[in-house]
Amino acid sequence: MDDTNFTDSKRNSNMKFGTAKKFNHKKFNNSKKFTKEYKIREIQKNLHRRAKQKKDYLKALQEEGYSLPEKQYSEERKSAKALRKERALEGKKRIDEKKEIKRERKKEKKQREEEHRRYELERIQTIERKEREREIRKKRMTQKTKRGQPKMGPKIDDLLDKIKNDDMYTM
Repeated sequence: MDDTNFTDSKRNSNMKFGTAKKFNHKKFNNSKKFTKEYKIREIQKNLHRRAKQKKDYLKALQEEGYSLPEKQYSEERKSAKALRKERALEGKKRIDEKKEIKRERKKEKKQREEEHRRYELERIQTIERKEREREIRKKRMTQKTKRGQPKMGPKIDDLLDKIKNDDMYTM
């Protein structure tokens, strides 16, 4: 009884000062379970276990004198092959459809870019045209006489043009 108390007290004293740490096996095993290799091994184990169970079952049936179920692999395999071919064709169709959609999207994007480019060109041209008109108007408006007085003719003509172009005064 003394020995157990001694080891327990020794264990408690080590844990008290943090020198001895318990190894958590549960945590270690759980961390293994989430790896790809572990999952692959588990699947393989299950497949082998099921195959062995099936083999043992058929063997037991044969020993007891029951007839074994007939294998129908040829029809299943043919149908499986046909299914694979159909799926492959469907996959190709899907791929073709996706390619077609991609082409259409590219075409639409190209058209949008072309329209945007045309719009930008028109906008730049109008800006340049208005700028030239402003310069010409400025030159006319800032004309001076020999003595440095502003000419009134171009200013009156400009006011008249504004009135003519305004929708409010035209009928």
